[in-house]
Amino acid sequence: MMDFITKKGFRNLAQGLIKDYVFYGPVTKDGFPAFSRIEEFSQLKLSQTPSHISAKGFLFPPKETLLRFDIEKGMAEGVADAEKQVLFGLHSCDVHAINLMDRVFSYGKPDVNYLKRRENTIIVGTECVPDEYCFCASIGTMTVDEGFDIFLHGVKGGFIARAGSGRGRSLLKKYASPSKTKRAALKELERLTEKKKTLFKARLDIDDPSLLPLVYSFADGHPVWEKIGAVCYGCGSCNNVCPTCYCFDVRDEVSMDLKKGTRSRVWDGCTLEDFAKVTGGMNFRKTRADRLRHRFNRKFRYLADRFKGLFCVGCGRCSRTCLVKINISEVTNEILRASKERPLAVPAGKSKG
Repeated sequence: MMDFITKKGFRNLAQGLIKDYVFYGPVTKDGFPAFSRIEEFSQLKLSQTPSHISAKGFLFPPKETLLRFDIEKGMAEGVADAEKQVLFGLHSCDVHAINLMDRVFSYGKPDVNYLKRRENTIIVGTECVPDEYCFCASIGTMTVDEGFDIFLHGVKGGFIARAGSGRGRSLLKKYASPSKTKRAALKELERLTEKKKTLFKARLDIDDPSLLPLVYSFADGHPVWEKIGAVCYGCGSCNNVCPTCYCFDVRDEVSMDLKKGTRSRVWDGCTLEDFAKVTGGMNFRKTRADRLRHRFNRKFRYLADRFKGLFCVGCGRCSRTCLVKINISEVTNEILRASKERPLAVPAGKSKG
């Protein structure tokens, strides 16, 4: 369902959410868009270009306490803090990323901490314009139909507002006084969507992105891994800015008197040297080339079947923030070129049936 809200209605919506919830949205920091806590409407700076860091941390914090324990009493209690919050101004690629994270943390034994926080989170999406690193059109994430409460598309005189949930419809009625969208506004949205498709500078040279897991399954020996491994710093920036990286480490911290403590989880990253190190000092991904190959396969191959989707949403953040300019779309295109130069064969150990 598509409603129309005026610019005043948009302001009333944002101000109402700021008043009634913990509100996070885009601001400008050091000249760049970034997500931050907002307490006044004037702080909100809707950005059409992506932020360097995604809003993932408001659902899956870089560090969070999972439980507290008392050694003397032999007692432990879980911690699952989840305030009611709004994530405002997410672009379609980030909503797709949250949908993937929902699947991850619901898989197997559900993750109470994430899912409770997700349940208490209102998602308001807004339209975007690609920069030189975005390639969401090649991945199929340029638009989104689910995973949000409200999605706003800027048109002449206001916004077309799509409600993605009953909660979203209620919030629009409560704060924004929506009206029926006129045909002219819908036509304008169609034109803007078609124009957006022409703005992408980064693209993947493949018509069907669902074939990428197959393409990557033949790329383990490709020379691109040694090439980018030779320049990679192993700093983990790509893991930290990625909206779909979810690996973490678990740490116990005990008080000085050894009576009480906490167990926390903290973000970890597969490009870090110690990530694959095990007891005895053995490391089954010793080189940076090995670790980069693993990361790219996580995005395009390993998780696709289990969670029904690629784990790259085309946001370009890893390329945008890489200190040595490793570009995920360029690396993938290099692999695609090699796949086109030779016929694909069934990998060793796999049945042709």
